[in-house]
Amino acid sequence: MRFLSSLAILIVLLVSGCSEHFPNQPLGNLPPETFLALRPDSTLRRTASQQDIHWWGEDPDGFVAGYYFSFDSTHWTFTTANDSLFGLKLNTTDTTYSFFVKAVDNEGAEDPTPASLRYPIMNTPPTVSFVLKSDVPDTTYPVASFQWVGLDIDGDETITSFWYALDDTSNPNNWKSVPGYARSVTLYKADGLVEGDHTFYLRARDVAGAWSKTIQMPDTVKRTWHVREPKGAFLIIDDYQPADAAAGYYATMFDTLTVNGRHLGSQDVWDIKKGASPTKRGDLVPALINPTFIETLKLFKYVFWYADNNPSLEIAQASLGAFTRAGGKVLFSSSFPELSSGQGGVGDFAPIDNTEPSYFTTILMSGDTLQAVDPIYPTLVRDANPTIYLFPRGLLPKVNARVIYQMQSSSRWSGQPVMGVQDGDSPSFVLMAVLLHRFGPPASAAEFFRTVFGKEFGAQ
Repeated sequence: MRFLSSLAILIVLLVSGCSEHFPNQPLGNLPPETFLALRPDSTLRRTASQQDIHWWGEDPDGFVAGYYFSFDSTHWTFTTANDSLFGLKLNTTDTTYSFFVKAVDNEGAEDPTPASLRYPIMNTPPTVSFVLKSDVPDTTYPVASFQWVGLDIDGDETITSFWYALDDTSNPNNWKSVPGYARSVTLYKADGLVEGDHTFYLRARDVAGAWSKTIQMPDTVKRTWHVREPKGAFLIIDDYQPADAAAGYYATMFDTLTVNGRHLGSQDVWDIKKGASPTKRGDLVPALINPTFIETLKLFKYVFWYADNNPSLEIAQASLGAFTRAGGKVLFSSSFPELSSGQGGVGDFAPIDNTEPSYFTTILMSGDTLQAVDPIYPTLVRDANPTIYLFPRGLLPKVNARVIYQMQSSSRWSGQPVMGVQDGDSPSFVLMAVLLHRFGPPASAAEFFRTVFGKEFGAQ
């Protein structure tokens, strides 16, 4: 009897226990688990600010559909990737970042315990270098520009300033700063560019106060460049490469030129063709036409620019307009042979629309004459020099230009090609489409220069 009672109790317990769990009821979805590639106890060693972080996830009852990551465990970003390169920015000397990542499975369940790791970021000093082929010429006037590239592995925006000094780096007061976004600086006489030899020094500083190495220009064996101050208001630009008597001719002309019985004063000569080649500017031409070349021109009031059959039109186009707008006066002399390239730029700075599309005769003979349209100018005659003068071309003046010279009438060409113009009745620019040192006689040539600089430009 006691046995039957015990058996009955056991049956009741078994039935009541099985009634709570039916065989066809599935288990609930289990969340995934997330792992980072490195799992030290707390943090990594101090390292660089560019971090390639790897992670993965495992799901016991499905598959991982993606991940959420965060650097504050509050704002999360979704990704399906298993790694990413992060730029961890510095705001102080060293910074520690906490990285969190959690997997999410195919049913949307997220890992309730995200994987995390702390990244202590060590500041890396910035670097600075000069732009390639931006070297200062070995001789300049009191204007010089310097261009550089500033880089920082922690992010270029962490560079807060660049510091430069001229000549003496031992005195802290000699260092001047420009903002971290600056990539060039132009120095003038007021900045210390006086007559003599100079060296430019540069370094960068980042948000953490770390300095780059100091670099210098020039970094050649000589380690200095020479600054010469203007002698006066006149600048002769030598844009002429043939080895003939042109340079001596113009030097003598200006050394002896007088206006109203007074000498025009000393003049400087800037040889922009020295060391030039078809693929390279002259050695004395600065890397930056704007501002360096333009600001150098502005040190003078009058410019005589003489060129060969291949004038530096790119430089003239980029600089002469700014110079004349600033009050400068220009006499520009060049022949424009038919096969010379890029002549369309002349109209951008001179009072012409263009040059004639073709030469009007093959050779200018000795005795061929430039006839003055304006009676204040003298007649000019081609010299007896046996060197052949080839392929002259006329000018197509702008509507508001004033013609001052044209060729004589001749059976060797049609009409009278325009050879000299100026920009109106109060000119700041005179253009001659001939090599002036090939025209005379000397007294007439001197009278021409006297008329341009004295009567037209008002030089005293």
